[in-house]
Amino acid sequence: MVFIGQKGDPFGQRLEKSDILDQSLYISAGKFRRYHGAGLSQLLDFPTIFKNIIDFFKFIIGIIQAFFILFRIKPSIVFIKGGYIGVPVGLAAAVLGIKYITHDSDTMPGLANRIIARWALNHATGMPKELYSYPQDKTIYVGVPISDKYQKVSDSNMSEYKESLGIDKKNQVILFAGGGLGSITLNEALLSIVESILEKNPNVVLINIAGKDHETEYNKKYDNKISAQMRKRVIVKGFVSDLYRYSGASDLIISRAGATNLAEFATQAKACIIIPSPYLTGGHQVKNAKALEVSGAVEMLDEDVVTSNPSVLLDKINILVNSKQRRQELAENLNSFTKEDASLNLAQLLIDKS
Repeated sequence: MVFIGQKGDPFGQRLEKSDILDQSLYISAGKFRRYHGAGLSQLLDFPTIFKNIIDFFKFIIGIIQAFFILFRIKPSIVFIKGGYIGVPVGLAAAVLGIKYITHDSDTMPGLANRIIARWALNHATGMPKELYSYPQDKTIYVGVPISDKYQKVSDSNMSEYKESLGIDKKNQVILFAGGGLGSITLNEALLSIVESILEKNPNVVLINIAGKDHETEYNKKYDNKISAQMRKRVIVKGFVSDLYRYSGASDLIISRAGATNLAEFATQAKACIIIPSPYLTGGHQVKNAKALEVSGAVEMLDEDVVTSNPSVLLDKINILVNSKQRRQELAENLNSFTKEDASLNLAQLLIDKS
């Protein structure tokens, strides 16, 4: 197996440390910067325009590099996960008549996969294929590949996870996960209502994964915001590499709407309040969340509503903390979106089509 990526790609760096690759090759690639919700004003943003012009030439160079790499190694099939590196590879493969398959975790395909879609052999999807605009006869629902550490969590599993984190199994755990970089906006919304959450729910322990650069800051803010007794029930982490333990221990999760995290929480069968980021490219997080909300699989709140009136989030938390039946309903509905063996499904598809 050969990996084609861009220098510095963290995924490529992780692959290089494994024993599954025969070779890693790197090409130039350019990113087309556009910002969801920014409107026409971004067309007059000269730093963005300049970067896009520079990256256009990187893109042209990347196509040439990808063409010669694919011509030389003559792969049976190419797998394109998305991202701007996939465009030069996909176009080069199309010119050379080499088969390729794309994969989208989000319900809204990224621009890169949309550009090269017409020449793809198949489109593998992370969510049910009916949610995608691809030709249905070429679209195959395989699921979102996730770590096998994420498994459906029973009550006894949950107790074990709580105890592993030093939390009494009799306590309820609310996990607030704003992503690896965290979300200052959502961190501040939570900070403003934390005292009310803990007062009304004396058995609740709150875990705030604040973002890798914000752990010290928010530890201090909680120190100043609530009493010392309450502070014992708030755990602040910047970033955790074993999220499955924290989510596994949780009775309720408040999260963004990244496709991988949603797949992980669905596999564990967790009740979730989802606050999608409205600013990410194409609004894909909003679409992810709405697809699940329509099916009764999550409670969804708009970020603008939460930031302007955090009591809306407080009310939702209080309802769910005090209704095990509603949490179970959400958990079961979200778990129904789990596609077991997604990694195996995807690997088998590539083997069958190569």
